[in-house]
Amino acid sequence: MKYLLLFFATFLFDNSGTPIPILTTTALISVGKLKIFPSFFTIYLGLLSWDTLTFFAGKKLKSVSFNLKWKFVRKILIEFLNVYISSEKILLPLCKFVPWVGKATPFLAGYMERPFRTLLVIWAGDLIYESVFFFTTLTAGRVFLEFSKILGIVLFAVVILVYLLWKSRISKSIVKHPR
Repeated sequence: MKYLLLFFATFLFDNSGTPIPILTTTALISVGKLKIFPSFFTIYLGLLSWDTLTFFAGKKLKSVSFNLKWKFVRKILIEFLNVYISSEKILLPLCKFVPWVGKATPFLAGYMERPFRTLLVIWAGDLIYESVFFFTTLTAGRVFLEFSKILGIVLFAVVILVYLLWKSRISKSIVKHPR
């Protein structure tokens, strides 16, 4: 059940600015609530599913004729297509790293009637994207858990130092400008 929830969270919410499903998953792996390989595979399936759905939705929408009430949507779509065409070679494998662009790129590729191999390049980009965030945050999470007591003490000391500096500055300001 938890992996099904992870699949839908990735499918719906990934690429919204921060890879929240990946970050949450690696935190849960670090505390022993999830396993590494099923989680990685589930996230990847969520990314592939979204990209496949939107790629074929773009192909299908291309055949739909736009009437006048779709003029605004058509204008936005044309602007996105201009950006897409000018940077397609770099955009396809790395689109997931740009918030919201990763959600729109498969659709645009389908809309522009790109061949199926374009979707394969996007899938490879999904693997790169997930691997970078997944393994980086997994490593950072384990380091944080291992050194959490030391990090907690350092964080506490920094907060106290900032408070003392702030208090000193405020009291000097009050002395300079009495009411």
